[in-house]
Amino acid sequence: MTPETLAADANLALYSSMIVFTLAMLAFAWHLAARTTTKTSSATPTATPTATPTATAAGARAAHADAAVEEPSLARAGSVGARTGLPGPAGISIVHDVRDGAAPMQTQSRVSRQRGSVALMLTYLATLLLIGSVLLRGIAVMRPPWGNMFEFTTAAAAAVGAVYSALARRNQWQWLGLFIVAPILLVLGLSVTVLYTEAGELMPALKSYWLGIHVSIAFLAVAFFTIGFALGVLSLVQAHRARTGTVRARFLATVPDAGTLERGAYSLNMVAFILWTFTLIAGAIWAKEAWGAYWQWDPKEAWTFIIWTVYAAYMHGRATAGVNARKTTYIALAGYVAVIINFTLVNLMATFAGMHNYSGM
Repeated sequence: MTPETLAADANLALYSSMIVFTLAMLAFAWHLAARTTTKTSSATPTATPTATPTATAAGARAAHADAAVEEPSLARAGSVGARTGLPGPAGISIVHDVRDGAAPMQTQSRVSRQRGSVALMLTYLATLLLIGSVLLRGIAVMRPPWGNMFEFTTAAAAAVGAVYSALARRNQWQWLGLFIVAPILLVLGLSVTVLYTEAGELMPALKSYWLGIHVSIAFLAVAFFTIGFALGVLSLVQAHRARTGTVRARFLATVPDAGTLERGAYSLNMVAFILWTFTLIAGAIWAKEAWGAYWQWDPKEAWTFIIWTVYAAYMHGRATAGVNARKTTYIALAGYVAVIINFTLVNLMATFAGMHNYSGM
């Protein structure tokens, strides 16, 4: 096959993935609708007549240990504690926090689980199509397929889809899908309408093995930052809902509490921060090789460092005793805003023109 044919096939796979991502987004919204129509049960497991309070607690813990887990917690992504599902009537699963001894607070119907599974399967398919598009583009140009803004955008979107798919399968994060797939679609729409660049040769400064290392780690970090951002926003909404009761989105009653969401966001941001640190160091090494200096305060270099600094402040605040986790979450959100600025304004506006003018536009 010719490079032109492969590039055309890559575009076809990209458009196909956008169609399937659209179906997945609708399916996730359908899933949330099913979650919101499920009533939260206030019933507790029935104790045996002869049990004392101590024996009752022990029996409840034993029942919890034997029960099937319907909604695994964010603990698998680094949070603390565990959630256990108790079988309820008519296919409803009552989920509560064993660590805190909380009363049942979440339910999910069989219909909701089925819709969530459909949405997740569509996400898997769409992500595979998008990865296929990136690979075909790379074969067509015979180089790592992230040499311009269009290629970086599609590769980063594929990374977000892949990371979410892996975490969602492990943690049953179907409730998060709408907030991940919608931004992926938005970014892909931007890539094909505004950023599209024909397959071609690299600029001389990009012809280095560092392109495959530095840039790939960068968009993988962005993928973790993106999912951490979504969890962070939801944690703030949940915290506000718990304090004031003014948030009327009914599906929020069926997702993890603010503390669990915040711990999950912290875990993902920690992984992303480590990857971004490597990105910063690798970029300096590549700059030395390409331009003869490790650091020249180019706008792209400066904003990469700004992102690192903001997330370092977040990590420090999060690890400091007595610092409110809700306040540190705002720092993490500011860091993600810096990521967006670095991705859009710094790459596209003449005001930020520098040595990293590789958008292809």
